[in-house]
Amino acid sequence: MLSGHNKINPEHELQLEIATLLGDELLAVEEIILDFTVSGVGAIQEMITPVVQNRGKRLRPLLVLLSGGFEEGDRGALRRTAAAVELIHTASLLHDDVIDVAKERRGKPSLNALYGNCPAVLTGDYFFARAFELVALCENLDLIRIFTSAISTMCEGEIEQSRNAFNCAMSEQQYLRCAYGKTAVLLEACCEAGALLSRLHQDAVQQLKQYGRNLGMAFQITDDLLDIWGNPARTGKPAGSDLREGTITLPLIYILEDPYWGERLRELIRRRDFSVEKLTFMLDPACRNGPLARARQRAATFALQAGKCLHELERTPVREILEKLASYVLQRDK
Repeated sequence: MLSGHNKINPEHELQLEIATLLGDELLAVEEIILDFTVSGVGAIQEMITPVVQNRGKRLRPLLVLLSGGFEEGDRGALRRTAAAVELIHTASLLHDDVIDVAKERRGKPSLNALYGNCPAVLTGDYFFARAFELVALCENLDLIRIFTSAISTMCEGEIEQSRNAFNCAMSEQQYLRCAYGKTAVLLEACCEAGALLSRLHQDAVQQLKQYGRNLGMAFQITDDLLDIWGNPARTGKPAGSDLREGTITLPLIYILEDPYWGERLRELIRRRDFSVEKLTFMLDPACRNGPLARARQRAATFALQAGKCLHELERTPVREILEKLASYVLQRDK
């Protein structure tokens, strides 16, 4: 390991390991995504192209490939499934932006801001349709069951979250249901699908499925914390976006439960006064080391549990990367 200013960033080190292990596979998945997001209708392609180019972390395709990497399975089906889950994820983001009236996505204008709500929703539907065309090509009914069930749970999570907008009495249990629906269920589905396609035994499938679920919960809580203390230039959205949209996250629940900070936040929610100046109290060291540290610890507990789910699996480079991903979700800054 190099020292001083030449020391490799842990995130970059993980990326290098992933590229070494799965570089060709990930390139193949990208090619499938590009092939399946081509439309002969110029107006549709005009909207699709910036969405595809404004790519995210590709965590979900990576989980499919890694979970399918313990045994030799149908690599073509794994690649198609990995591409399909990214299209499902993209479709859900397009719909989320309409629901949240979001103006930006990953630091660039959202599709609904550029073209309006109706075209954005229909473009999301187009991505869903193309995703399930890919899943159908795998000729595996279990995959259809996994992803249709996941999408219905995602819808339930979004509905419950919207019904609790600005609800200062929202409980931690309600939040956890929403977080599972919004994020964890799709990561869970990715791991289950990859494990099934590589024909792992049922115990291993369940272990990887639980890994994906716990990883997703840690990921979502960390995302909620980044909304408070993250750098907008890195996160791609203004700080405090969740609160402005009425989303009561776990860090906010813990602040509301705090005897000192709770009333201050309730007053801002009552007045709908979410200016940057009014929200700076959440960056106070006492708040960061109190309710926000409590939320970070909750995320760490889920990440630790994710790692434990891998203990009975064969120790391979794939398992090592999955273990490192569980640690990475706590350290990321975007």
